[in-house]
Amino acid sequence: MRSNWQYAVMAFVMAVTLWYMVTGRERVEVVGEVRLEFKGIPQNLVVREGLVNKVSVRVRGPKGLVRVMTARDMSYAIDLSNLKRGTNIVPLTAEKLPEARAFEVVEITPSRLTLEVDAIVEKDVPVAVDINGTIPVDVRIDKTEVTPAKVHLRGPETLVARIDKVKVAVAAPGLDQAGTMEVQATPTLPEATESTPPTVSVRVETALRMKETTLKREVAVQPPHGLRVQVVPRTVTLLLEMPASVAADAEALRSIRVYAEVPEGAGAGQERLPVRVDLPDRVRLKDISPDAVNVTFRK
Repeated sequence: MRSNWQYAVMAFVMAVTLWYMVTGRERVEVVGEVRLEFKGIPQNLVVREGLVNKVSVRVRGPKGLVRVMTARDMSYAIDLSNLKRGTNIVPLTAEKLPEARAFEVVEITPSRLTLEVDAIVEKDVPVAVDINGTIPVDVRIDKTEVTPAKVHLRGPETLVARIDKVKVAVAAPGLDQAGTMEVQATPTLPEATESTPPTVSVRVETALRMKETTLKREVAVQPPHGLRVQVVPRTVTLLLEMPASVAADAEALRSIRVYAEVPEGAGAGQERLPVRVDLPDRVRLKDISPDAVNVTFRK
């Protein structure tokens, strides 16, 4: 005679088995995602619009089977070998879903793909330099050069046909970059279009934008103690070369100092002294007239 605990175990096993049978037969409806895989796209065509990575699938079936289905990473393979240029409608049918016979496919969203297909074309186009940013007022660009001067484009015909040149963006040179600047730059291209080579070398030659300015200044002389001073001529003319920003800066121009140095031990009498000029940064003296003055010291 079996003991009570053996009957209890048997009853438990039967209950579990019955539960699985009931729940397995219970029909439910769930929504899951199916990953799309595309194959067979002709080499001379490109899909410009309409491709999606996943679709939503609503299925109905036994609870246990549906649960297994939704837990798996399922994919849907789509053959695009018959694509043609223009608009292509690709229906998504339940028959191509993995294990579609095991459950009922209620709905696929979207139910079809609308693909815009274009032909692939190639051509050579020149490269132009586009300076990004503000060029300092004191800097001028003398020359830009791109190597290679042309790139080979490959992409959708509707895009490539409208391109007569491509641009490469180069940051505007700073004030401290006057001279020659060389950078690698990537052409700006429409989506799905590529260039060969993918990058080009850009050489930018710059220089400081200089301006000649003529100024008249009085010659300052500090006389020895107890003496008066007379300077002839009292003013001189300066021919200066300076950046445009300095030429427009009144305060910088006022800081230009013109003077004659009095030799040590100078007394009453007359001296011919050279004229000295103190200049701001980046300002060059090209000429001074006269370059010396007559200085008379009197008691």
